[in-house]
Amino acid sequence: MTFEYSGKVFLAPNTSDQEVVDKAKKKLVENGIKNEDIQINYNTNELEVGDLYVSYEPPHIVVRNVYEKKTSGLVKMKSIGMLNID
Repeated sequence: MTFEYSGKVFLAPNTSDQEVVDKAKKKLVENGIKNEDIQINYNTNELEVGDLYVSYEPPHIVVRNVYEKKTSGLVKMKSIGMLNID
């Protein structure tokens, strides 16, 4: 599965386990995301349309695409994939 994006990729692993973070990054790179575009960040207010937000929901990572950002700051996302990282 290849993910299309035009901006940033926020990885919000919700864990301090470095092994989980490394596995998640590796899986994202295997699916077409550039390693240099991945950043650990939980602040959804910094997301823009075209960015990806990736969260860890054991044992998967869920990839969401930002498709709208309201002037109020509300960010709308749609799940576009789920990858197993075990």
